[in-house]
Amino acid sequence: MKTITFKYLHLICTFIFILFIFHLSFSQSNMSIQWQGCYGGSEKDVAYDICEYQANGYLISGKTGSQDGDVSFLHGNKDIWLARIDSIGNILWERSYGGSSYDMEGKIIQATDGNFYICGAVSSYDGDVQSGNHGDYDVWVVKIDQDGEIIWEKCYGGSGREDFTNIKLLNNGNLLISCSSTSDDGDLPAHYHAYDAWLFVISPYGEILKSAVFGNELHNNVYDAIETQDGGFFFTCGASSTEGMVEGTYHGGMLDIWVVKLDNNMNIEWQKLYGGSDFDSGSRGIIELLDGYIFLGVTNSNDQDVSGFHGGEGEDIWAVRIDTEGNIIWQRCLGGGDWEFTGDLHQTDDGGFIIFGSTLSHGGDVSGNNSWSGNSDIWIVKLSTEGELLWQECFGGYGNEGIIWGTIKKSDNNWVVAGWADNNSYDVSCNLHGYKEDYWVFEIEDTSTNIINTQTTDNAIKVYPNPATDYVVFEFSSSVISNCWAGQSVSVRNPPAIQITNIFGQMMAELPIKNEKTVWDIREVSGGTYFYCLQSGLNAIERGKIIILK
Repeated sequence: MKTITFKYLHLICTFIFILFIFHLSFSQSNMSIQWQGCYGGSEKDVAYDICEYQANGYLISGKTGSQDGDVSFLHGNKDIWLARIDSIGNILWERSYGGSSYDMEGKIIQATDGNFYICGAVSSYDGDVQSGNHGDYDVWVVKIDQDGEIIWEKCYGGSGREDFTNIKLLNNGNLLISCSSTSDDGDLPAHYHAYDAWLFVISPYGEILKSAVFGNELHNNVYDAIETQDGGFFFTCGASSTEGMVEGTYHGGMLDIWVVKLDNNMNIEWQKLYGGSDFDSGSRGIIELLDGYIFLGVTNSNDQDVSGFHGGEGEDIWAVRIDTEGNIIWQRCLGGGDWEFTGDLHQTDDGGFIIFGSTLSHGGDVSGNNSWSGNSDIWIVKLSTEGELLWQECFGGYGNEGIIWGTIKKSDNNWVVAGWADNNSYDVSCNLHGYKEDYWVFEIEDTSTNIINTQTTDNAIKVYPNPATDYVVFEFSSSVISNCWAGQSVSVRNPPAIQITNIFGQMMAELPIKNEKTVWDIREVSGGTYFYCLQSGLNAIERGKIIILK
């Protein structure tokens, strides 16, 4: 009897332990909304992107069909709409850009001189579009000043259709633009068939400096592209055969993800296909790592390169980490039994990753989805550096909420998010302007985290000049110096330092703290927004932002 009792007790304890481990390995976060705002009019208004406006607020870009509410003017059917808000969501000014036809999307990034670039797709030939549309939809780049006034604008494309994908600020201040194109003329240097992948680099004044087209006899839509640390480029594309310039092992489904590494002159260095026997498509989200890359896609395959698909008629988000030669280190399917879509991808300070997207699922990896059947919530997922799911969180109401690029990382535990919402319920408490989508912007923070922040007041650290052009001084109070070095005799492997990262999370500098002042020489650093973190041992004591003007 004693043996049986002990045996049952052992089984019960084992079962409880397994449940405990499962809870630790997959749970919801403690993220909560700090403030939120809804912006738009009575028609459909969809936010695509958000960026910081100096040290005071944000610029939100997207598309609008409204001419009421917050939207003071509409040129035609659809405009790119820009709204400036303060740090807690109050709208300060807004402006529409476009012509009498359909002008959409609108990604926004800050220029090295403190102004901004908006990039989208236009079909208009009038209004603000004065540079000459080549036909159908063109890629449209607009440079604006800090008050939203147009400095210059230019259309890029041919007589076919150009579908804008992304724009990235390069280290030298130029701009990398990726799009899918059906044109065989105009600005296009080549054309293969149907949709090709077109990558081109422009100067801060809009001049095309480099341009290349990639594809074969089938559809090759580009999904995202980045600059690499060696000065080359890396992009993800779609491929459904290995004809033409597409090489590798095709996996036999409807589509594979075609990953291509380019040199500085846009020549192919290496390429590889990823997928399974069903549908595998790239999407937004690429980060270069020290040992390779991580990229996002969507999939409903469950063989060959893909494992862990959750089933159903929809698609999972597919995160793939590869080495510098394209070999898979790990892959992870994320989702439930319905559809998932990717938004943005960030690396966290612990080497893991945050994925922003949207989900229609109510099971599998997804819990806490507020949306009714057929609608989606904004979905945030945290992965470890090994690809394990650490936590997930849904934000939204019972209607339709989603996201494209619109995220700003203030810290690993603090984010500003710009997407859209079409109802007031659950998390959506701001006032909508009608029964269609509004911009939905909110800040979330995990207030339960244990980041040390005891010296963020009383002038613990001074950073000046900011904005800066030649140098930045970090000046510390005596209490910071003593606290930073406390206990370092047993932790000399992690001495106190200022760590500088760019907007992509890449380390730009690490400045050791030896006395009351540390200077960062930025004469050879490109203009833009950078982030500093005062690090002592394994603790982040204070974070902030630096703007470099060139």
